[in-house]
Amino acid sequence: MTAIKAPFKPTAVLITADAEWQDGNQTRVDPAKVTLLHLDSDENSGWLYTHDEWENDREPRIYRRYGEHEGLREGERVELLPDVWIVKIDEREHWLDPTVLDRAGRIYGVYVFDRRKHVHCCSFEATYELTFLGSQWDYSRELTDDETQDLDERIREGDRDCEDVSYWGTHDIDRMLTEACQEGCLPKGNAGGFKVEVKSVVADDAIEEIREAYCQSEL
Repeated sequence: MTAIKAPFKPTAVLITADAEWQDGNQTRVDPAKVTLLHLDSDENSGWLYTHDEWENDREPRIYRRYGEHEGLREGERVELLPDVWIVKIDEREHWLDPTVLDRAGRIYGVYVFDRRKHVHCCSFEATYELTFLGSQWDYSRELTDDETQDLDERIREGDRDCEDVSYWGTHDIDRMLTEACQEGCLPKGNAGGFKVEVKSVVADDAIEEIREAYCQSEL
């Protein structure tokens, strides 16, 4: 009986110099100029196949070994495709402004992060690097237009004092994500989240893509 080969599933991208371009003072990667790669393993190590190599049973040249890549040519690098998520965490207890506490009901901090990126910060436990997008809230009661505008301004002002990046244990965040949360809505409990589809093929670009999307329409 002939084994059925798994379908090609992009896991990483091969990036060359011609795929990178300068956007102001930041370097971006053009998704149209990268080569998608399939990791033939459920672990962090294994052969990386291009679509042509995988479909035509050709030998691959790039091997991933615990985050390092062998077989690359000069000017090439490999990055894992980002796995981008939004998590919303109840942060009402951190607010001190009595007007905010009176007029707002629930207040959640909204964060974006790459679930594939694990960081070790003075701890054996892996953490996720959470980028703060802003706060989302609902109202404790019906407000006048002036009260609503004043509340919005107070919360936005408070957001400007928040750390841009924070680190949370992977187990804590993974537990929060078991509570599904729809885009544009607050979680039912103390936290919740959802996966976000992005066009970007590297983590930094994906985070900026979500930042821009959040500014235009709350996620």
